Amino acid sequence: MAALVACARLPWPVPPRTVVVDTRRQALCVRHSVVGGLCLSPGVFQDRSGGIPSFRDLRWLLGTMGLTGSETAVVAGDDGTARDFVAGLLYLAGQRRVEVVRDPLTGWLSRHPRAVGTGRTRGVFREAIYTAWPRTRLVVLRRELAAALRRGPRVDLLDGRPGDGEWGPRTGQGIPGARSWPMALLGAGRGARPWRVAGRSIIAYGEDPYQSVAYFARLRMLGVRTRVFLGGWRAWSAQARAARARRPGAFAMAPVWAKTLAAAAVGVIILILAWHRARRR
Repeated sequence: MAALVACARLPWPVPPRTVVVDTRRQALCVRHSVVGGLCLSPGVFQDRSGGIPSFRDLRWLLGTMGLTGSETAVVAGDDGTARDFVAGLLYLAGQRRVEVVRDPLTGWLSRHPRAVGTGRTRGVFREAIYTAWPRTRLVVLRRELAAALRRGPRVDLLDGRPGDGEWGPRTGQGIPGARSWPMALLGAGRGARPWRVAGRSIIAYGEDPYQSVAYFARLRMLGVRTRVFLGGWRAWSAQARAARARRPGAFAMAPVWAKTLAAAAVGVIILILAWHRARRR
């Protein structure tokens, strides 16, 4: 049974061992959501810089929502990227089954007034122990990605950033060797077809962790067996710039004998200039 799938509408009444996850703004969710819905907007998972928690912290956070990982999580909202981001994190955390509702939640609630209630926010302490095993094999670290790219054409790297011609936004052309397949194309026209290349590993990324996880989730729902580079283009480019800044200059990289010879030549020049100056006096 697929663990991350798309569904057309929210099931009502909610089946047993199923929880509804509302990804809209927390203030709105608390006032007007599905009865018993969990308020999990993207901001719950992100720090001020846009980073996302480690698997350890993520499991603690989900425990404060009363989740154990054995439930079916039905993820709904109004913004598609926010909804897919939360669904992707739940899937990576190890949630048994994640269903993503395409129908906007606010519209659905207006058509089902009997389902309207108040949402539930996270607690201060854990209400349950999240016991599901994280899907760590689906996460690619930067050093792993760099090593995979060095090994040659055995990896397909998909760039999901918004299209601007062939490549993404002006923040950079993209990770070397990546194919531009913007997230906006997924589910429409040529973007709807699953990407399958025999014997090749598929890795997806976006601009940052938020876009990368949402893009990964959308690809998995289309049947693309991809992994995700969580840091995205920002993490890749930032580390590349830092490496260039740390790279020593030509003199620092020269052998010891060359440095000694250069220092001696400078000393001789200084002595000659001093001798000429003394003769003029």
